[in-house]
Amino acid sequence: MICPTSDLCVGGCNLHASEEGAINIGGLQQYAVETFMKMNIKQIVSKEIEASRNDAHKSPIALFGAGPASVSCATFLARLGYTDITIYEKQDYIGGLSSSEIPQFRLPYNVIDFEIQLAKDIGVKIVTGKALHKDDLSLEKLKSDGNKAVFIGIGMPEPKKVGIFKGLELSMDFIHPKIIFH
Repeated sequence: MICPTSDLCVGGCNLHASEEGAINIGGLQQYAVETFMKMNIKQIVSKEIEASRNDAHKSPIALFGAGPASVSCATFLARLGYTDITIYEKQDYIGGLSSSEIPQFRLPYNVIDFEIQLAKDIGVKIVTGKALHKDDLSLEKLKSDGNKAVFIGIGMPEPKKVGIFKGLELSMDFIHPKIIFH
């Protein structure tokens, strides 16, 4: 619903040049999310993954920023069997730019809430009001507390400004997700 699928997925689809045209991946995604919401389908960890967990899967993992990058990363880690996953968000709301900048007609809030609930369904914890290098949360502290991995999926605190645009307000930060392994 957000991505320029016509340029990316649809533009690269092998069926693009066919008579029926490319697959409408954005429409399929929207249909799947709406159907899962109506059916109230919960996300689960497969029995095979649960059975194959070992001590490494109990190691704490921290993620910073509760936007799409961290929520997706945390969800995949949980589906791989990791059980101690915490996302820290400096704002009092979750969802990142999806919640604060994307208009509802492009991405309804209930879809964002649903995606976040799916992550919570499989054990992802989300803590708001906690920022990296503030609130006693530093990479060194997380490492000393036993975290084995940290994912940083935060937007920049201040947008990049180019001299020619001096005096103009920018509405969106540039996002630079990073992965740090200890």
